[in-house]
Amino acid sequence: MASTTYGLRGRDYHPSSQLPRLKLEATHCQACGQFHELGSVHLYDYHQAVDEDLICHICLQPLVSPLDTKCGHTFCSLCLKNYLKLQKMCPVDRLSLSFKDCQPASIMVKRLLDKLLVVCPNVDYCEEVLPRCDLESHLQNRCKGAITKCVKSRLGCTFQGPRSALHSHLWECPYTEKDENIMVPVIEGEVTTIDIARGSFDLGVSIVGGCDTPLMCSVIQEIFPDSVVAKDGRLAPGDLLLEVNGEDLTVASHVESIRAMRQPYTICRLTVYREKAEESMPIEKEEILKFTLHKKSGKQLGIKLVGKKSGFGVFILELLSSGLAAQDGRLKADDRILEINSIDVTQGSQEEAARIIQASVERLQFVISRRTRPQTPDLIRSASRDSMARGSGSDKELDKVVPPKQYKERLVTIIKDSAESLGISVAGGVGSQRGDVPIYITNIQPAGCVGRTKQVKKGDVLVSINGLRLVDLTHAEAIRLLKASAESKALSLRILDAVETVEGAINFTPSWLYWLQMPSGCQTEKIISLEKSPGGSLGLAIVGGCDSSHGNQPIFVKSVVMYTPAAQDGRIRCGDMILSVNGESLQNITHANAVSLLKSIKGTVTLTVVSWPGSVV
Repeated sequence: MASTTYGLRGRDYHPSSQLPRLKLEATHCQACGQFHELGSVHLYDYHQAVDEDLICHICLQPLVSPLDTKCGHTFCSLCLKNYLKLQKMCPVDRLSLSFKDCQPASIMVKRLLDKLLVVCPNVDYCEEVLPRCDLESHLQNRCKGAITKCVKSRLGCTFQGPRSALHSHLWECPYTEKDENIMVPVIEGEVTTIDIARGSFDLGVSIVGGCDTPLMCSVIQEIFPDSVVAKDGRLAPGDLLLEVNGEDLTVASHVESIRAMRQPYTICRLTVYREKAEESMPIEKEEILKFTLHKKSGKQLGIKLVGKKSGFGVFILELLSSGLAAQDGRLKADDRILEINSIDVTQGSQEEAARIIQASVERLQFVISRRTRPQTPDLIRSASRDSMARGSGSDKELDKVVPPKQYKERLVTIIKDSAESLGISVAGGVGSQRGDVPIYITNIQPAGCVGRTKQVKKGDVLVSINGLRLVDLTHAEAIRLLKASAESKALSLRILDAVETVEGAINFTPSWLYWLQMPSGCQTEKIISLEKSPGGSLGLAIVGGCDSSHGNQPIFVKSVVMYTPAAQDGRIRCGDMILSVNGESLQNITHANAVSLLKSIKGTVTLTVVSWPGSVV
């Protein structure tokens, strides 16, 4: 099939330009980012060649809001509407036609159009290439070149400029925040931007994730009581963080997200996404693919078809290893067949599909729908997916998941005066304020007996002292043991070298990455039993698995959906690792099998989890 590359729609021709009408002024469109007349077709810059079957025969551009005529042709709805005002006939075969004889194009055509790659129109600030259906969301929430107002516009600030300039403007904005009782609610299933007046205080939340972690996005894990965010009352654990003060967090590492969230603005503008309860299952994306198989004499196709009780459609149940389809390698089990030799089977039965296949003599052309699971929602990873389509080396960027660093265990011997204290401050312990974590050093007195050795640093984990194990002790128990051991003249400290530390006099505060890389011997497992909702849901979204695109990963809780059993119980948090379900290990399990296991259990579900505290911002 021949293909033609089409550039910006309407730059040389507009379908309604021949109509007698008042001259309208072009305005900036928030949906496509271009300037065009109000109510006219959207304009796009296409990145790749577009199949001729997806071209409108009126404007000669890729279809927008396509309509099918009764005679089998497809046009842009606005193009056809304007054309029929002049002539009541089909533009192609000239048969009599009215607008009421037309109907929306098939779902398959709309999906193919949605996947067309377009260039972001804000080329001076943004180089994104993304599916056409994602452009509006990109312009509204992520594009660095999108025009935005100052977070203090309601106070009178008139600044309007690209989102990338907002960061520097906020340092110079002369307006101060006042109590105006303007509270934009966070809506489930939608992207929401809110302003939080923080003054000189921390936000008071902990976050997990980042594009360099198995979660692949930044998520709020915990909101601390009496904090700025808690008093504001709109954010909740599990909210996905997309942007803060004009900085894109969808492509930010964990460290970059922390740094952006800690920027000292008196007003913090956050763009977040909150999943709905029905979206607590892993979000899938759909690909529409075309394959042609050529039959060979004496060789069977080797496709077993099946219908599904949950809805319409014909699916591939199995591919026989000796068949043509398996040897070709492009069709896969669970593919849904939409068309066979241009015959629509979306509402057909497996018997009808089998008859079409058997009647074909030389070749079979399949149009199939394939559902695949990205590590995170398309909403969050759209930029990375688009750069993959560009072939700009993004495969390497997507593989930048934090590699597990090895905590090195070593023995430190200290000779001291019997009356001399250790000269260290520690935190952690089972049941501590931030959870069940090992005992770690937060500060060291340089002149103390530990500080003088220069062999111990802030962030080191204390495994044992004089052979007495500190792991699995409460904070109070560990302190008593350390004080009792300090009376000795010789100390033997077994420590794990910190993968993070801090210089100067300030206390060390570990990040989520610090805990994520902790060896299994320092993990405290929790057993949590939950009763499924009447609809069979726990309210957990999970990521990871041995089939992860970033290698064998544990199963992680990406988000806990509000008002579900997991959220109401409160013990499972975003970023937790699930080790087993009802005694069945999740080690080396595929993501799909982990989901199936969680879904298959009725009633009470018992989870073994390891929970690490998030990074405080």
